[in-house]
Amino acid sequence: MSVAAKTPRIKIQVVDGKSRRLFLVTKETARVLSRFLESAENEESSIPAEVLFPELNDSSKTPGIALRGVRLRLGLNQKTMAEKIGVTQGDLSKMERGERPIGKKLAMRIGKALKQDYRRFL
Repeated sequence: MSVAAKTPRIKIQVVDGKSRRLFLVTKETARVLSRFLESAENEESSIPAEVLFPELNDSSKTPGIALRGVRLRLGLNQKTMAEKIGVTQGDLSKMERGERPIGKKLAMRIGKALKQDYRRFL
C-alpha cells in the first residue's frame, strides 16, 4: 500500500489585538513571508512582486503563474480546473509549475473554458 507524503508545514501565528490566527504553510511560503515582513519593517513603500516571488523573473514560468492565479481567483481546486479545461490534474500541476508548456491550442481551450484571454497563458 502506498502512502502519499505530505509536505512539511511551518506554523505561523498572527496576533491582531485579541484575535489570533494560526496558519500552516510550506517552507517556501514561510520564506517569502519572512522576506516580506523584514522588508516591511525597514520601509513603508510597496515591495515589487519580483522581490517576493523571484520565479516571476523566469519568463518560462509566467504562463503557469497566470494559470494558477486565475484558478485561485475562481476558487477552483486543481482537480475541478483540470476537468473544466480537459487535462489531468497532474498535467495541470506541471503547467502551473512551469514544467509543462502550454501550447496555443491548449491556451485557447483554457481561455474559452475560463472566459479569459487565451494569450495570458502563452
